[in-house]
Amino acid sequence: MADFYAVLGVPRDASDDDIKKAYRRLAMQWHPDRNGGSKEAEEKFKSITEAYDILRDAQKRAAYDRYGEAGLRGGGAQSAYQHVDLSEALNIFMRDFGGFGDLFGAAAGGRRSGPRSGQDVKLALPLTLPEVATGVEKTVTLKVLE
Repeated sequence: MADFYAVLGVPRDASDDDIKKAYRRLAMQWHPDRNGGSKEAEEKFKSITEAYDILRDAQKRAAYDRYGEAGLRGGGAQSAYQHVDLSEALNIFMRDFGGFGDLFGAAAGGRRSGPRSGQDVKLALPLTLPEVATGVEKTVTLKVLE
């Protein structure tokens, strides 16, 4: 079981601002794009983002403080807790820090307005070796259900 406070290097009584600053510093350090796609960096980035995602949410943080990770898997609203994968970690990073503009040093902007993005769509698309080697364009039609 991970100690989310230790992962971010903050004390248990850290303010929301301290948690955000610690996450930003560590996420920038361990971001996979800054580490040549290193598996170690990817795992560290996912761990850091998971800790941040729990500690930035007042309800999740309270459940974690009281019961540890078991409190996040209990009944009710907390039952949807699961470990984050890389795409979720990158989405959290981009959502809270303005994406790649911040990653490369651009000025931080406000949060984007408009609809929230949903879950990623994953599709197995068969490709031949020549298509992979030379590039190919394929059209995919998706039916989105609301």
